[in-house]
Amino acid sequence: MSQWRPSPDEERWLAVASELEAVVSRVTLAERTGGWRSTGPLARIALFALGVVAAALLFGILNFGSETMLLVAGMTATLASEWLAVRKRLYASGIEEGLTMAGFLMIGLWIAVEVLPAPNGGDTSLHTLVVIAAVGAAGLRRFNAFVTTCAVIALIYWLGSTALADALDAAIGQGMTAFVAGCALAALALALGAREYRRPSHDRMLDWLAATLPIAAYAQSPRVSAFEVDAIADGADTTRLLVVVLLIVLGAVMLGAGLKRRRHAPLWGFLGCLVAFAIQLRAAIPVAPQTWLIGCGLVALAAGVTLDRYLREPRSGLTSAPLAKGEGPLDLLQIAGSALLAHRSAPEAPSDEPGFTGGGGKFGGGGASGRY
Repeated sequence: MSQWRPSPDEERWLAVASELEAVVSRVTLAERTGGWRSTGPLARIALFALGVVAAALLFGILNFGSETMLLVAGMTATLASEWLAVRKRLYASGIEEGLTMAGFLMIGLWIAVEVLPAPNGGDTSLHTLVVIAAVGAAGLRRFNAFVTTCAVIALIYWLGSTALADALDAAIGQGMTAFVAGCALAALALALGAREYRRPSHDRMLDWLAATLPIAAYAQSPRVSAFEVDAIADGADTTRLLVVVLLIVLGAVMLGAGLKRRRHAPLWGFLGCLVAFAIQLRAAIPVAPQTWLIGCGLVALAAGVTLDRYLREPRSGLTSAPLAKGEGPLDLLQIAGSALLAHRSAPEAPSDEPGFTGGGGKFGGGGASGRY
């Protein structure tokens, strides 16, 4: 058993507690989770923001204008988060995650300002990469899907701002380097998600990446404006074709993975690819923005209603009916009532008391017996 973080078994029990806390007793959960405690999603968000604010206030109290205080405040916030995790057994409760992210961020800023050489010619790409790496390390330390996703999205933006990306964009189109890198990272997250991990947090981090990276990558590509008709003519046809092909391939892979694995994250990624593809179709449909938006909305509404009605009956293990609906006290009463009616309508069992016996009794004539 580690003092710094829950074991995989303890983390799985924490996930069970978040779903079935009202069913499993607290004594059993305390034994299975090793004493680790967590909070709900709303409390976690609020405490995360509180941790970030507390670290910022600490830096302000020390001295806002001193770069050295960045290191001191960052180390203090990081040590405070570790103390909360080790002594108070807090995991995914928000406060220690906010302190860790703010502490790592301040340490990364101190390294970028004090340790790395001054930017040459205004190139701050290396300094930005250090800060992004610090945020990503904080997310991995706390297994926080939100922080790691933000770090990966920032990495995509950083890749699009480098000198190498500028040279490649001159040949294949503006923003295409970051777009291709984002699609590659989304495909990598999707491939890694096919494995079975012992920690639920690993699955969550990969799911967040698979769901958000298609839109984040498309935001870097040369895209068509949905509200400006003049923007339709911008961009090369070859670049647009490459964007469309990548969106179709990535969307098809995510749809297939989502249906096969029965997971929501790849399906969310597929919807992101579908939205990006619809925006790209704006170049081939030169109509008014209102007409285009209404048309896309009607198509999406019709597709959603049709798919919902088609999946009312389970097909290949897929259904649109809520599986959790109908499970509760009312169902128990209905089952009990059905059982009672079935018992009353059943034929009564034959009585054990002897009656008329054909073929004559033991003496005295037909049907008679020696008993009265």
